[in-house]
Amino acid sequence: MITFDDFQPGHSFGAAPVTLDDALFAKWTALFPDDDACAPDMPEGMTAVLVMNAYMELIAPRPPGNVHASQAFALHRLPKLGQTVSTTVTCTGKELRNGRRWLDLETQSHDEDGNFLFSGTMRMIWAA
Repeated sequence: MITFDDFQPGHSFGAAPVTLDDALFAKWTALFPDDDACAPDMPEGMTAVLVMNAYMELIAPRPPGNVHASQAFALHRLPKLGQTVSTTVTCTGKELRNGRRWLDLETQSHDEDGNFLFSGTMRMIWAA
């Protein structure tokens, strides 16, 4: 299990690729039918899917009871359906405050040619 002590500012947990295939897009548009009109661009809301997929794949196993306190994204360019997007997760900070283990994570997403797409930040309270 990954604990608070395992996080070090500047440490990258690696990259997780996801291909924006028809099946993934169909699952998204089943929930948000109006986003079908975004094609061939990926809908903006799917950024959270790609980032959280990377987080769950790369930072595992996680202790139960973590709190996802905040998340934000900065879009540079949206990928096209059919492209593979690779997302890295990096620890940018950690602190003990009022008995809580706070973590700051940054994500960077690029297409298969290495072109920057979007970034994100997450603030978490880590349980262990």
